[in-house]
Amino acid sequence: MNRLRRLETFARAGWCARGVVYCLLAYFALTSAKATEASPQGVFRSVRDMPGGAFLLILLAAGLALYGAYRLYGAALDSEGKGSEAKGIAIRIGYAASGIAHFVLAWAAARLASGQTASEGGEQEQAAAGMLLDLPLGATLLGLVGVAFLAAAVHQATKAWTTEFMQGVAADAPSWVAPVGRAGLAARAVVFAVIGYSLVRAGWFGSAEEVKGLGDALSSLTEQPTLYTLVAVGLFLFGVHSFVEARWRRIRDEDVVARLQAAAR
Repeated sequence: MNRLRRLETFARAGWCARGVVYCLLAYFALTSAKATEASPQGVFRSVRDMPGGAFLLILLAAGLALYGAYRLYGAALDSEGKGSEAKGIAIRIGYAASGIAHFVLAWAAARLASGQTASEGGEQEQAAAGMLLDLPLGATLLGLVGVAFLAAAVHQATKAWTTEFMQGVAADAPSWVAPVGRAGLAARAVVFAVIGYSLVRAGWFGSAEEVKGLGDALSSLTEQPTLYTLVAVGLFLFGVHSFVEARWRRIRDEDVVARLQAAAR
């Protein structure tokens, strides 16, 4: 029980779950007849159909939820020391968004494990966008979310170019870790850019149907086969990069519950 309270457990379990999702997603993108099957929902359906699939989905959901908690914790309490300047706050907001997104994925996996039907393609994202558009200034808010995704794409590309991500990796990590991470982050930057552009268009035209989820973003690249293949391979490498972080990332090993209780006083 004490081990489950540790930040390191949250992070490493979460990176492992994220690695499984991205590696399977990329595998489906490269081998499936329909590119739209290369989505988190497609991955969850595939896991469900495996022997013991419901149990495996529960484990996957738990890992994704732990990663979501790790990111929200980092955003709220600045566990990675990003600071309170404009850049640090922007990064922490990104952590919070990542945390929420992984909680949504965990919910989708758990929902499927319980026997409920998974949404197809980008239906879930489009439904959420539709709800946002119904709010006052909803189109503006949706556009801002798109801008945030575009900013995240730039951030991912910058990390790939500068190898900034290696600062948190243990010194004894293998030499192949850096090129794998660079390729994975570059592919993720492309996907984030496509998603961000679709959100900006959705806000501009007031149409939730413009919104692309991860699977739809990949599918939109199929008209350029070389780019599609490179991005799919890159996403597989991002999954490998997630496993690398689970193994070699340096993490401050602190008691999550104790620090939250201290912060609440």
